[in-house]
Amino acid sequence: MARVSITLAEKFIFSTQLDVRVTDINYGKHLANDAVLGMMHEARVQFLASLGHTEMNFGGYGIIMADCAVQYKAEAFLGDTLTIEIGINDMSRYGFDLIYRITREQDQKIISIGKTGIICYDYQIKKIAPLSQELKDQLTSHI
Repeated sequence: MARVSITLAEKFIFSTQLDVRVTDINYGKHLANDAVLGMMHEARVQFLASLGHTEMNFGGYGIIMADCAVQYKAEAFLGDTLTIEIGINDMSRYGFDLIYRITREQDQKIISIGKTGIICYDYQIKKIAPLSQELKDQLTSHI
């Protein structure tokens, strides 16, 4: 069976920490797969805010997630503190990939690796929009 393969970013440019909450746990008593996507979303919102942007105002346009992938590497449990790092790959005319590395703080074990394809989007006309040179410069200045 073919497996998802995610290329790590050369450099991670943002980091935040989140604790695994009781609502993040599934019936197996470990971090649920859907909770990992929620944590990636939270980290993305914090990353954009650190640059002075939001998902609805990213250089005058919004953003949409065109795709996502997650590789699950290890379990995490209630109360674990997770470090979520973000890097950037594959910048294009309309967007870029955000790469996430989620590590358990207590033992530095990688819990998961994720990727979201981010596209600039004009919500008024319902079409993709170009990634401005100013935003490209801002994003690559951290790489």
